[in-house]
Amino acid sequence: MAGERLWLEGYREISTVCTHPDFRGRGYARQLVSRLVNTILDEGITPFLHVMHDNKRAKSIYESLGFVERRRLPLLVVQLANGLSDR
Repeated sequence: MAGERLWLEGYREISTVCTHPDFRGRGYARQLVSRLVNTILDEGITPFLHVMHDNKRAKSIYESLGFVERRRLPLLVVQLANGLSDR
């Protein structure tokens, strides 16, 4: 799956690119991101995305599609304590 999240004037974020582990390596993420990039570019807008710096597999896909690392930003990951539900 993949989608669009943040829309800024002249820019659109590609977000939530995910592939189920059983289906990785088949080019699905590349196809989805390529389609989103082309749609965004056709609208005259610049696509951008974010990725964890240690996610080598995703970075490889994005770089092969022409994305470049522009900046590293701090990210805080929060997990719920055991026994608590997020619902």
